[in-house]
Amino acid sequence: MLAPRTLAELVDADRFATLGIARDATALTDGSITWSWGEYIDLVARTAGALLAAGVERGDRVGVHLTKSVHSFVAVHAVLRAGAVMVPVDPLAPVEHAAAVLTDAGVDVVISDARPVVLQPLMERVALSAVLLPRAATAPDFAVGAVTVFAGAAVESAEPAPLPELDPDDPAYIIYTSGSTGRPKGIVHTHRSALAYARAGAETYALTSDDRMVNIAPLHFDQSTFELYSGPLVGAAVIVVPDPVLRFPASVVSLVENERATVWYSVPHLLVQMVSRGAMADKDLSSLRWILFGGEAFPPGQLAALMRLVPSARLSNVYGPAEVNQCTNFDLDVPPVGDDPIPIGRAWPAARLRVVDTEAPLGSGRDVTPGEPGVLLVASETMMAGYWHRDDLTAASIVRDGEGTRWYVTGDLVVENAAGDLVFLGRVDNQVKLRGHRIELEAIDAALGDVDGVEAATAVVVRPADADDALVALVVVTGDADAVVERARGELRRRLPRYAVPADVRVVDRLPRTSSGKIDRGASAVLASS
Repeated sequence: MLAPRTLAELVDADRFATLGIARDATALTDGSITWSWGEYIDLVARTAGALLAAGVERGDRVGVHLTKSVHSFVAVHAVLRAGAVMVPVDPLAPVEHAAAVLTDAGVDVVISDARPVVLQPLMERVALSAVLLPRAATAPDFAVGAVTVFAGAAVESAEPAPLPELDPDDPAYIIYTSGSTGRPKGIVHTHRSALAYARAGAETYALTSDDRMVNIAPLHFDQSTFELYSGPLVGAAVIVVPDPVLRFPASVVSLVENERATVWYSVPHLLVQMVSRGAMADKDLSSLRWILFGGEAFPPGQLAALMRLVPSARLSNVYGPAEVNQCTNFDLDVPPVGDDPIPIGRAWPAARLRVVDTEAPLGSGRDVTPGEPGVLLVASETMMAGYWHRDDLTAASIVRDGEGTRWYVTGDLVVENAAGDLVFLGRVDNQVKLRGHRIELEAIDAALGDVDGVEAATAVVVRPADADDALVALVVVTGDADAVVERARGELRRRLPRYAVPADVRVVDRLPRTSSGKIDRGASAVLASS
């Protein structure tokens, strides 16, 4: 079982015996809890057994509503071991957003560590049959309707689940992003596409069982799939950075030093904080051999400073929408000079790329010449199967060429520079990336439009020269401006995930408009920056 056919086989005793990895070798740690591979494998099998006892069957969707920890990694692989489809849910998202994700995916069973004040309203909004509380010693003293609650003791006493009979083309997980109408859209990855990414990541970054990979991204963010699947594929240990530690850059740096981390993957924002406030010069970070970053632009000056602070590490700019996981990389051998943006590079070995004319319908235009901007298309085994129950979105995003090859239309504008590397220019729509999260500006507009007293509104990204990028909402109001703004902020917090809530809601007399009468988002961004 050296080459797994499904993700369910990744954390398995027989496969690890074949790999020759000792059961007492470290598998997971968060700086306080450390589990060996033997413990990890047993916990996964028993948690999967508890899911089966709760009535989970092959193909059922199971929500994972957990704060990031060693427990969350067990939960993910337990869902896969049960033959189910894993649906990660942001544990910090508003109840309305979490409920929308669970309802859209048709989730019946949830694994959660939420407090009753969060969990009970969620149970009231979603038709669940069971909830697993892996950290609780006993079941809580509340329930809703016919929902069965399993506590940690029930998990520990469960019979270990055997490997399920799955097909590589079965769905493995559904990861949600915000939709332009405010309705979340689910990206469906199969066992085949997820394993293709895991193998490509392991090969490209030369992962082995000696590596210690740092997990920064939460489960609902696609960057987490690198540690979730490439790590167990080779038997590498994963260092899960708890959310409380992430609040203090110096604590993150200390954890990396103490745990002798070798591979890192995150958005640039955290790395910038570590450079400025992490006391990196005082730490021994020589164990780091590869630092991957992606999801947003890395200021060249800060990147150069990072490379000087960690000379042992090779740095790579990683690009790829969640629909394909990854498709390009750009390796930096020397610190960047000047202010030119860091290229997203060239196709990595698992992908093929095309850059097509933007004038024709997306995906059907001619291939552009180097130096001419165009829309990026990707063909890869790591590509999603499609969007969950959204054939319209799938048909608009995946096109076939004359040879039958499936190409994902990213909607990203790129241009090939003189060196042959791709440079990201922006989007053809109103989607933005902030801290690695994809945000549909129209979803923010839609939420603001439902607020009593908001006459017109638009959301923009402000990019100051001396500070982080930020989301700002501009609103034209009627009535008491302060009251309208307060209602707007409340509605945004209720409907949107935390990362999509604007940092500021500003009242303006009017919004700039185009000659056709539409709100001019570009001019609005200039207004917000003034």
